[in-house]
Amino acid sequence: MPLNVQVLFNRPQHEIASLLRDRLSRCIETSIVVGFATIDGLEAIAPTLLFPSAKLRVLVVGAGTFRAFDTMDRLGAQGVPPDRLRIHLGHTRPWRNVASTFQKYHPMLHSKIFYCEMPNGEAAAFVGSHNLTHFAMNGLNGEASVLLEGPASDPQFVTIREHIDCCITDSVEYDPGMKEALTWWTTQFIDGLRKKVNDQPQDAEKRVTILVLATAAGMPNNKDVIYFEIPKGLPQIERIGTTVHIFGFDSLPSSPGRALASLHTARFSLKCRTLGIEEDTGGRELEADWEVVNGAVPRLQSTAGRVRPSRRSDNEQVRVEVLGRLKERYEYLFRGPSDEWLPIYDSQTVLKVRPDQAELLTGLRLDPQEDGEYRLVRGLELKEPKGKQRYMSALERTSPESGNFILFSQRRRLRSGDEKQQHEVNED
Repeated sequence: MPLNVQVLFNRPQHEIASLLRDRLSRCIETSIVVGFATIDGLEAIAPTLLFPSAKLRVLVVGAGTFRAFDTMDRLGAQGVPPDRLRIHLGHTRPWRNVASTFQKYHPMLHSKIFYCEMPNGEAAAFVGSHNLTHFAMNGLNGEASVLLEGPASDPQFVTIREHIDCCITDSVEYDPGMKEALTWWTTQFIDGLRKKVNDQPQDAEKRVTILVLATAAGMPNNKDVIYFEIPKGLPQIERIGTTVHIFGFDSLPSSPGRALASLHTARFSLKCRTLGIEEDTGGRELEADWEVVNGAVPRLQSTAGRVRPSRRSDNEQVRVEVLGRLKERYEYLFRGPSDEWLPIYDSQTVLKVRPDQAELLTGLRLDPQEDGEYRLVRGLELKEPKGKQRYMSALERTSPESGNFILFSQRRRLRSGDEKQQHEVNED
């Protein structure tokens, strides 16, 4: 019989527990290696590991939850020999007397293999991304695995058994008295991983900046006054002296995002400060040397010394004074560091747990319960602070995603090493 290889599945969210339980129930011996286990994942297959108890050759777990170790205790109490339940603690740097928590970040076992010795000299192996968790086993995660079936003597199965043996060699026997320590060890990994994920630079200045991106035939001089409009609702700009950076392009890129990525190509960049803001009735005639004419492509043009704007009711009139050339080059940030986001759901794509698994999950009394419906997430939207609808609307209208070229940046970060390049651009 040749080796048969089956990819599981065309859709990544697909229940695998029933296939796995079927092979486990029919095999004469099984070896399991997983990177992570939870109580619900272990309980999904635990009955098939116990009869006979000698069926489980080895279970190697890289990390687990405290209640997952409770299930391993139960397996031991019901006849699984102690040396067949093992923990792979991963690798770490020596960190004795070192305060840095990063030193405790450790590469962990990530293998997922469910190997079954079948009757008549055959074998089956699930190899892939499924950990022993409810979400992986019951088709709620996006997973990919292959199922190999054929003669146990096939070279691929030989390689799988060698991999399992290596994992056993690097692991230690599970000790029920060490559950708290093992849970702590996993927590250390997760804390280190959290820092690894959130690796954005922390050197951003908490200074708001109004950005004006426009085409320009000419260039304002120092102390010239420029007029433009910006949406109401941004309290940070209602004081005199707010920083404004104006970038003049020969040809404006097709979107605000592209323009922000191309600031170094602007013909000039100016540093300005607000002189006055008209929020209520608005000024019918204002002194200004330049005006930003709004539209699909904003245009900075000179005036005869005065502007007579026809302001939108939801806009504020802003006049700024040019202080000089902008010699620094910044990365502009449009969200706060503590912003919260909400998922945008696809109502047509719903995942549900099978009724038999829902009953098991209910019996486990998980906190929180995990037997509800799950919906595909198509995007993220900013959570609106209570009582700040006007502010959120203004932020949305002055973000790069809005399509507008007059933007409100909440923070900014100096681009290291680029000051000389920006200085040369400004002096052209």
